[in-house]
Amino acid sequence: MYKRELEGETTWRGYTLRRARPEELAAMPELEHLAAQQFRQSVHSFITDAETQTLEQLREYQRHGGAWVAVSAEGGLAAFALCKEVDGTAYLAEIDVHPAHARQGLGRALFEVLKRQAREQGYRAMTLITFRDIAWNAPNYERWGFRVMRNDEVGPGLRALREHETRAGFPPESRVCMVLSLDELPAS
Repeated sequence: MYKRELEGETTWRGYTLRRARPEELAAMPELEHLAAQQFRQSVHSFITDAETQTLEQLREYQRHGGAWVAVSAEGGLAAFALCKEVDGTAYLAEIDVHPAHARQGLGRALFEVLKRQAREQGYRAMTLITFRDIAWNAPNYERWGFRVMRNDEVGPGLRALREHETRAGFPPESRVCMVLSLDELPAS
């Protein structure tokens, strides 16, 4: 399903998955906003109007190699994922798929690239924070191999991110920290 072409570039079902280029960053907030519209009919509809990543935040991810994109055969940005180090883990900050490219496995494909990169960089785990009660959030990540972290497993970096989310209006009772052990996975 995946084909390695150039270092850090993979093709998947006609999409090119690779690190984001500086000129692509400006399109990411709009894609993030469009992807958030799937929350409109959920119990967390406030997400549809939530702040998106700023260009400076995106530049920071890109500078550290943690901004990845999926580009369609026509050259348009179809999806992106953001990852950074938190508490010594590869923290999956965000995956957004443009609605025109949704429900085809593209988010999973980007996740697989990030998981492989995390393993190659020596990370022993991936973490994320997500909604426990939305089908395409925690239940989906559980299918990908993540598990909900016990409170005593959550490090100071994840705790700080959760506190920031709470201040931004995210209901803390609906959010969970999740972890995926990379030690138990076969090498890709």
